[in-house]
Amino acid sequence: MVKQLQKVIEELGYSPNEAKVYLAALVLGEAHVSDIAAKAKMPRTSVQVIVDNLHKDGLMNFYVQRRYKYWVAENPERLLANFQKREEAMREALPSLAAMRKASRGTRRRGDAAGASLFRMLADASPQAVLIANEDVEIEYVNAVWEKEFGYSLDEVYGKNPRMLQSGKTPREVYERIWKALKAGKMFQSDEVVDKRKDGTLFNLLATIFPVNHGGRIFYIQILDDITGAKRVETTKRHFLQIATADLGRMR
Repeated sequence: MVKQLQKVIEELGYSPNEAKVYLAALVLGEAHVSDIAAKAKMPRTSVQVIVDNLHKDGLMNFYVQRRYKYWVAENPERLLANFQKREEAMREALPSLAAMRKASRGTRRRGDAAGASLFRMLADASPQAVLIANEDVEIEYVNAVWEKEFGYSLDEVYGKNPRMLQSGKTPREVYERIWKALKAGKMFQSDEVVDKRKDGTLFNLLATIFPVNHGGRIFYIQILDDITGAKRVETTKRHFLQIATADLGRMR
């Protein structure tokens, strides 16, 4: 029971040691720091620091009698009240945090623009839906055809893992074959991939995925088309590989 209560207090934002000290004080009622330390099985000096912090947070109080300081744990309802205050503070901070995230994403995009601009130009010129992910499998770019097909904007998917598009209908072995091919530096193509649009509808298209090394970075390019568009997919893939090959030649 004590461990469960400690876990609950930790989930409210307190450290394991703070939770142990508060529970020890709650059980003892009125006690010296040394008694609380013995109950919590912790060093007295550490407990002194913790009770001072809990006092500042409104969870502990004390009174002095005959020059001795006695500590008392406050009503457990203070835990919930403190949590609600922190939640309110976080809600107030969210707009500023979101603005910081948006600004950092914009900076990253500008910094990456020179390295991946050719890929983006090719993607924009492609009649197929194109997704470009980095070596951490984070989406860096999607073209307008992709946005129209999936219903998401670039801002909505930027920095996210493409697994967000999975429908749960694609056989697991298909994904295993995808990564086996990509890790070997090979292309993977299949009509077994079933993805999910933003509105929840599922669709089955020809998926072509291949890795390219551009500017010293690995990118994963995914091209989607209907089955009859296989020839157009091959043309688009060849353009990406030509750019990457030319870039590697300049680096040498």
